[in-house]
Amino acid sequence: MRAIFLGLLTLSTVDAQMWPLERLYARPYVWGTRPEQVAWARRSPVLGFLWNEEGHRFLDLYVARPGGKALRLTRLEELKDEFWLTPEDKDARRRNYKLPSVGLAGFELSEDGVRAAFVYHGDLFVVAADGATAPRRLTRTRAPESAPRFSPDGTKLATLRGGQIHVQDLTGGELWQITDLTAREGSIFSYSWSPDGKHFAILARKGTLRQMPLPNYSGQFVEAPLFSRTVASDEAAEWVVYVIPATGGDLRAMKAAPLGAKVNPGALRWSPDSRRLLWSVIGADHKKQQILAYDTATGEPSIVAEDVDEAWVFASAYEWSPDGGFVYFNSERDGNAHWYAARTGERAEAKELRQITRGPFESKAEQVGFVCPDARWADDGWLYFNSTEGGPSERHFYRVRADGSGKEKLSRQAGLNCGLVSQDGKHTAMMRATLTEPFDLYLDGQRLTQSPRPEFANVNWPETKFVTFASRGDGATVHAKMLLPPGYGASAKKWPCIFFVHGAGIATSVLKQWGSYSELRFVFNAWLASQGYVVMDVDYRGSTGYGRDWRTGVYLHMGGKDLEDILGAVDYLKGAGTVDTARIGIWGVSYGGFMTNMAMFLSPGTFRAGSAWAAVNDWENYNAGYTAQRLNSPAANPEAYRRSSPITFSRGLQNPLLMIHGMGDSNVLFQDAVQLTEKLVQEGKMVETFYYPQEDHAFVRDETLRDAFRRTAEFLERHLK
Repeated sequence: MRAIFLGLLTLSTVDAQMWPLERLYARPYVWGTRPEQVAWARRSPVLGFLWNEEGHRFLDLYVARPGGKALRLTRLEELKDEFWLTPEDKDARRRNYKLPSVGLAGFELSEDGVRAAFVYHGDLFVVAADGATAPRRLTRTRAPESAPRFSPDGTKLATLRGGQIHVQDLTGGELWQITDLTAREGSIFSYSWSPDGKHFAILARKGTLRQMPLPNYSGQFVEAPLFSRTVASDEAAEWVVYVIPATGGDLRAMKAAPLGAKVNPGALRWSPDSRRLLWSVIGADHKKQQILAYDTATGEPSIVAEDVDEAWVFASAYEWSPDGGFVYFNSERDGNAHWYAARTGERAEAKELRQITRGPFESKAEQVGFVCPDARWADDGWLYFNSTEGGPSERHFYRVRADGSGKEKLSRQAGLNCGLVSQDGKHTAMMRATLTEPFDLYLDGQRLTQSPRPEFANVNWPETKFVTFASRGDGATVHAKMLLPPGYGASAKKWPCIFFVHGAGIATSVLKQWGSYSELRFVFNAWLASQGYVVMDVDYRGSTGYGRDWRTGVYLHMGGKDLEDILGAVDYLKGAGTVDTARIGIWGVSYGGFMTNMAMFLSPGTFRAGSAWAAVNDWENYNAGYTAQRLNSPAANPEAYRRSSPITFSRGLQNPLLMIHGMGDSNVLFQDAVQLTEKLVQEGKMVETFYYPQEDHAFVRDETLRDAFRRTAEFLERHLK
């Protein structure tokens, strides 16, 4: 019996094999569906989360209590109502191409943990958290509800309807409209109850957003509904903060932030005494962030903390201490993301600033296949946080005294351990993953969810090797992982290799976690390894978890240092001698698609074939916030846009390229694929293209995923073997 050692677990390969793509991408997926949006009730040890225990896409609401099991509160897929039929449902052609329902998008727990509220098909529901009764439907209206918020005492429920705050009394049934904002006053972006239940804080956006068409070709007639989206040349919006009594009345505006009204806003946070509001604003040029504390009686702001970055500041997390005497926040001011505390006494001379966490590691919330939560200053006086102190490929859960003393590591298992403590500090929810196990949820160390299907152990997942090497450009140390094919290292054979480039730019993929940054893409990479490829996955410049300098390494030139990091991996493989560097391919999605095209155009002899999915090809077409951070505006720095856009360098293409895109992509618009295709045709370049009429940015239909992965696999096989 042969065994492969992966992390802490030994998997027997007897009866284990890699499944074909058609079986891997047929729901329920063998790896199941991980829990999402894990949250504690504020004043009760009740934990809520979204999940599908059968491994399907549709998410329902679950709760759990310490010492108990996960309790399913909803079965919404069984709930039908003709009132919910959409124009798509009524179109004889388009209804054949509907995407599978995602189920619940979110929920709200009352502070006492007695009830939960949620919106489904635009209607409002409440359900008892003990599961004793079925969910109660509160509305059946054409005007959709959104953003349900319980009052602190749990007796009332606020929602947004028609752009205004409405409050329903859950005991007497009365329904009150609280706000009546005009277009001049702005549209409500977010809102929250004060802790004493007497006021609402409102964040409103002034002006109108750019409206763009999103054509759909699947019906009898082409439709092009409009949706809101910015482009790189758009300016920051104007924002205003209001406070209004919870029973309605005068709308009181807070004074504009010192950085001006046109800013990039954070969330509003009430102080425990309901007298002050915390708000973060980042300047329109993204180079300065201020955390402000507003006196709601006067509307005057004071600056609690300020960060400046010559590239762009990252949006800090921030919150009040339980007694309201301090604000704790995340900052990169020492080069790594760490937690700080600022005293907020009424006397200016009483203010102080202290660093709570420190060291050559990161301690912040981030996307690691799951959102690793932000720190929480619990009622027991400890600050609980997640960090990379164990190395950039792991996440561990710690606690430290508010003065920075007495730090303790609370997680023990190798891999990813993303913890969230209850407000009283007595209970911990933990999302855990290892190299051989996908994310699942644990409560006080006891497993709550079992996401992988029983047959998960029957799939022969590849061995993972972690490596570091020097970037080709500046020699900086780059982290990567390799998925190894069966028989790797057993002979002098040189293997073909496929590079996978993770998306988002700011994500991370080199993790001791099954599924890594994207389970769907990891499984395809694992399948490629089973077919005899070495798969190289690089945390290039811009990836999270490596500090401020790494994060901003793409400033004014995307496809610069990050591409040099990828090419450094090619140099590493040449030196290792186990890969046939004449047979290297590359693929990626979104930013990974952008990087694929940059690699094919700027280093044309390196990669024998490339497959770019949903690629940004001209950054002037992309969202204003993301591009302004990295490239400034097109007017201020046109050269940064020129040298960062693949469409500029398309004439360099020599080897085969496959471009794949969703025609309904609302993130990277389909025009990016069309414009690059046209330019390649003009230049006489051979390119293969395939487009999916019903898919958005992230493909979700099983048949689409099977087709796109099979198409990419066959393309790479044709050119690399």
